[in-house]
Amino acid sequence: MNEKDLVPPTFLLQAEALERRVTETHEKIPDIKSKIRILKSGYNGEKTLKYYLDQIPEHKYHIFYGLRLPLGTTFFQIDALLFSQKLILIIDAKNHSGILKFEKNQLIHEYGENREIYENPVAQVNRHKISLRILFDKNKIPFIPIENLVAVCKPSTEVIIGPNYKEAERKVIKAYDLLNRINELEERYSEKKINQKTICQVTNLLLSLHTPQRIDILKFFQIILDEIITGVQCPRCLHIPMEYRRGKWICPKCLLYSKDAFLNGINDYFLLVKPSFSNPEIRKFLQMPSSRTTTSRLPSLHLPNTGTKRGRIYHQSQPFP
Repeated sequence: MNEKDLVPPTFLLQAEALERRVTETHEKIPDIKSKIRILKSGYNGEKTLKYYLDQIPEHKYHIFYGLRLPLGTTFFQIDALLFSQKLILIIDAKNHSGILKFEKNQLIHEYGENREIYENPVAQVNRHKISLRILFDKNKIPFIPIENLVAVCKPSTEVIIGPNYKEAERKVIKAYDLLNRINELEERYSEKKINQKTICQVTNLLLSLHTPQRIDILKFFQIILDEIITGVQCPRCLHIPMEYRRGKWICPKCLLYSKDAFLNGINDYFLLVKPSFSNPEIRKFLQMPSSRTTTSRLPSLHLPNTGTKRGRIYHQSQPFP
């Protein structure tokens, strides 16, 4: 049972919105595109995990994707977490192409002539296991075994494990072997450790503690707000801005008409600027023709709001995933 489904990371949505709203010749475009590629690769790895985990009978596990949980003043993030009365399984997805060399102190990624060094993901999932145990102990959750795996998601990726690195031999697998490894763990952990009441307690705890990450995307890429292209974007040819005429937006480039093209613009505002806006702020961002036009459109969105009349502030209805 999927308790928290897989959704695109907010950072990816923010970077994609930023790419849409800066000029093609902007000096930061290469950096933005590079970050999008990295984030998409990670997300695609998580989608591969989900493909295999969806093949597990629904009643066997409570599954959480992309949990970001607090620990002290920091957070730790888990790509996929499986939870039953018998055990918890933490899975980290790696979606690299080429060659991955797992050594005790590092991960070496070789692709063509490129060579990059990362933190050893086995050490990372071990740290997540410790963090989750601390979190459970703090919230008085009864003991339940926690296992962890690193899943290499691309079948064509060559995996090399350093000599005598037995832990990596046990924990690093190809994603297509995931179900087989889960079956092995189920044979090892056959005894129920917690009851259904505790299952509900843990599920509620994880969902309540999940804290989506929101990046100040403009600060991250050192872009100022004045560099953002404003207006409503055409959903067909992506031209900005569309023109507002008699209750509809028309694209001057491909002549598409739309009554609701402005909705994506509001989403871009939330992603790029802040999770709330006043009438003048969103009117300026979308290049709406008048305050009256803006006011007439906003009630249909059913956004939470505070204040009255000119002091009314509209808020994002729910946090991004």
